[in-house]
Amino acid sequence: MIEKVLQFVRKQHMIEDGDRVLAGVSGGADSVCMLLVLCQLKKEIEFELRVFHVEHGIRGEESRKDCAFVEALCRQKQIPCKSVSIDVPAKAKEMGMTMEEAARTLRYKAMGQEAEDWENAKIAVAHNRNDDAETVLFHLVRGTGLRGLGGITPVRANIIRPLLETDRKEILEFLEKEGQDYCTDSTNSNLDYSRNRIRNEVLPQLTLINSQATAHIQQASDMIRMAAAYIEEQAAAAAKECLVIEEDCVRIKEKELMSRQELIRKEILQKALTELSGSRKDIEKKHLEQIEELFCRQAGKCSSLPYGIEACRTYEGVRLSREKSPKILTEIQFSQKELQQLEEGELQKGEFTLRLLKNHDNFIKISPKTYTKWFDYDKIRGDLSARSRREGDYFVCNQQGNEQKLNRFFINEKIEAEKRDSIWLLAEGTHILWIVGYRISNYYKVQKETKRILEVQFNGGREND
Repeated sequence: MIEKVLQFVRKQHMIEDGDRVLAGVSGGADSVCMLLVLCQLKKEIEFELRVFHVEHGIRGEESRKDCAFVEALCRQKQIPCKSVSIDVPAKAKEMGMTMEEAARTLRYKAMGQEAEDWENAKIAVAHNRNDDAETVLFHLVRGTGLRGLGGITPVRANIIRPLLETDRKEILEFLEKEGQDYCTDSTNSNLDYSRNRIRNEVLPQLTLINSQATAHIQQASDMIRMAAAYIEEQAAAAAKECLVIEEDCVRIKEKELMSRQELIRKEILQKALTELSGSRKDIEKKHLEQIEELFCRQAGKCSSLPYGIEACRTYEGVRLSREKSPKILTEIQFSQKELQQLEEGELQKGEFTLRLLKNHDNFIKISPKTYTKWFDYDKIRGDLSARSRREGDYFVCNQQGNEQKLNRFFINEKIEAEKRDSIWLLAEGTHILWIVGYRISNYYKVQKETKRILEVQFNGGREND
């Protein structure tokens, strides 16, 4: 078995001369076997070896005995060993995780810190072929994509798995031949854990059908992993044309996306979600389908996704962004009395500054900017208000006096629905004088016969525009 593992380690470039390897040893058969194998590999590869043990605080005295066993074994083998205790039950409750999930997370975190402190050492863990098969089956029945069916990777970042192509039967036979004891975790027989049920009930049945079941599952997972890597590579290239990645959102271009094959499309959508969330965890097939469904709906329709992400249909495709509380505009009132007092000086309220100008022959030569507009003061009969949109809002859209509903303007201008409530409007009742940043109503437009001009400046805009 040693020669087989050595070939696998060299093929995967797991351990090279001069490396530092931190072995995670629980005291169970798999990790004890890995430790013995690593000791043998040191005869072929020059690397430093240390052991790290995590006592999870779950099994009481039994757990403490495992810790003592590992420490004694390391003394016997003259290998440096460090043990740490973590109160997993308390941490699991605090983190809102299952005991199994919390134990794994905390164990890897502790090993990661220890490896970093030891000049970024590699971390060796004892996953074997049976673990790989269990993982594939677990992901399969739970629902997964190609990545999940790819099983456990031999090398991931600084984590290495020297026994991944070794069957558990081989491990037990090796330990028996070496006359090496190991610890047995009593929780491994607890069928409340899904993985234990797969390990103790499902895999034995599959092995009765074919004695090489675990090997065949692993072979399939290896091919799936290679296929997934190829598809991801193709999707990454296509994503450059299909996605526009901005600081706070990702835009998915419909035309470019729909020209791709379905499997590539799904990978691109996965990449878009991952780009914004920073993680693939909890992103499932149904979430990708939610985004795809939006392409068949009208602009403005939205759907909530994991990590507080919102997907909204736009005119060009779909926009992914963090869900935000809608911007609430506080209404500003300009009474007739205040407007009449403009003869005495300017009026400033909130983001708006109002002035009264006298018309003159050269007014046409003056070009108001995007955030400064002129209106015929004498056509204003009532109070003005600066506010967000309301039902019934309209403006005069041409010189013939034709009216257009504000909502139709937003649609024609392809202004996304989520932005419409945050656009300032200057209005007299439901008649909109100015859609700030866009246009004014023709009714209030300054003409040659205009005697007095109301100048309105919006101070929240970019005045050079």
